[in-house]
Order: sequence, then structure tokens, then C-alpha cells
Amino acid sequence: MRKSKLPLKKLYTFVSHFLKRVSPNRQAKKKGRPQKYEDTLIITLWLFQILNNYSYRETLEKAKNEGFEVPSLCDYHYRVKQLDDELLKGILKECANLLLEDKQILCYIADATGLGFGDKYNLNWKRGTQIRTVQSHVRLEVIMAVDEDKRKIITAVETGGPYESEIEMLRKALKKLQPQKGLPFIADKGYDAVDIIESLLDRGFEPAIRIKETMRMSIRHPLRKLPNKKI
Repeated sequence: MRKSKLPLKKLYTFVSHFLKRVSPNRQAKKKGRPQKYEDTLIITLWLFQILNNYSYRETLEKAKNEGFEVPSLCDYHYRVKQLDDELLKGILKECANLLLEDKQILCYIADATGLGFGDKYNLNWKRGTQIRTVQSHVRLEVIMAVDEDKRKIITAVETGGPYESEIEMLRKALKKLQPQKGLPFIADKGYDAVDIIESLLDRGFEPAIRIKETMRMSIRHPLRKLPNKKI
């Protein structure tokens, strides 16, 4: 089934299931007006919107046509902006656990990318006589598990600003990764850092990171020599 063909009602069932596993005792905030629409509905609508590349208005119209009681456009937009990042990451982790259940994991892979969106902003320095204008974007760090069927399942994710350090984001993502004894952890030269290698070893992984080395700069730290021997 393609992601764009995932029915809204089935998506609602999935989100409800994972949300109960992530935060079974989640309670509404005591201060302020109580929420009329539960987090399950808001997250379902938002995921449905992303999967189908709909606008906010189109998403509400589709959901209403399928019998869902939906918030106003203003309320829905506000609730999406207020979604808890850690809650969403927890749902992602539970989804990965389900997909990897009874599957043999071959290795883990770390990678970073940038996600752009419509806004633009000016950099603080000039290029010639003009200020350089760039597209707004965020940094995304992803840790994927490769299973026996060669599927890549995202198990942990971390976000940052436009020029966030890949190493710093990986440090945060690794804290949420369960120890896996003897499994290779693959990454490129952007993650060449002693503390990253130490963290992987502490969690039982075998670091397979490309180490930066030139004719004039050899590898000196003993931990940085380990990944090169395994590649």
C-alpha cells in the first residue's frame, strides 16, 4: 500500500494505538480551557495532510467528508503548531518497534539532511554588494535500522536549526537508541568524533565511521583507529 493510499480511519486507529503505548497516563493540562479535540485526532489529521500533500483546508474538508468532527481552520493550525516534539518522536519509535518485531537487524545507519520550506531569509553577511538570500530550512538527523529484508526503518530522529551540527544532533539521537551488541553502526566522515565512537562502543555497537585523514594529518587517537580497521 502506498503512503498516499493510507485511509484516514485506519491512520486514526494506528495513531490511537501508538499514542496509548507512548503515553498511557497522559493527562490534559490543568490550566486554561480544556481541549475539545484530542491529540489523536490532531496528529492523525496532520499525518494525513503530509502523506497526501494537502493544505490545511483540504485536510479538514476530507476528514469532514469521512464523518470526523473537525476543528476550525484556525484551531487546527494552532494545535499543529503546539504538538509536542517528544511525543511525535515517541510515536515514531513505537512504529519502528512494531515494524522490526521478530526481524533480524543487520546494521544501523546515521545520516543528516535538510528540509526546505517556502520562506526565505537574508544571511548576516554580504557577498559583494548584495546580501545573500537563502531558502529557510531545518536540519534533520536520522538513525535507520536495516532489517533482514533490506528495509530501512527510521528508529530515531532529531531536528535542529539551518546550520545545526550533525554531530550534536547525533549525540541527542543516540541517547534514545537501545543498545545492540555487535551490530555495525555506519556513518560518514561528518560524524568523526571521539565521543561519538565512545558512545557507540558503550551501547555495544561496532563503529563503522569514515575517519578524516590526510597526508599531513594522521589518525592518532586509538579510538579513531578502530572504525578504519572495520571498513
